[in-house]
Amino acid sequence: MAAIAYSALSDHQLAEDAVQETFARALLNLNKLKQKEKFPAWLARICRNIAADMSRVRLREFPSDDFDSRPAAPAGEKNTSEIVTLAISKLSPADRELIVLRFYDNLSYEQMAAVLEKTPAAINGKLVRAKRKLAQILRNDGFPEVEL
Repeated sequence: MAAIAYSALSDHQLAEDAVQETFARALLNLNKLKQKEKFPAWLARICRNIAADMSRVRLREFPSDDFDSRPAAPAGEKNTSEIVTLAISKLSPADRELIVLRFYDNLSYEQMAAVLEKTPAAINGKLVRAKRKLAQILRNDGFPEVEL
């Protein structure tokens, strides 16, 4: 859940808050879940909705801030992690969620399929496309081709 929230909010502390709210809301509404096997996807949907709400509130309260960008480090001082994190923030929310679930949260394709209500084959195809987009963003930002 933290990976899902983080992919929408790009802030670890806010993501943790979103996860807590997700579980509280899920607990209150558990009786509304009709198909128990859909629990992971149902919980993920709640988390996405809460994270989206938090993101809208944050943008409304601080409209001049660009939360998808990170503070720029002086030229030559950005490390690989910062460059990749910035590139991930440029992906669409759906692609960012896939990358975060797979590579930050280490979910298997089967786990991702359960959370996203897709087949493992569909997850594979979407993830391949998301990685290609990420590689293109990194190339456009001048990341050395050798390191891709």
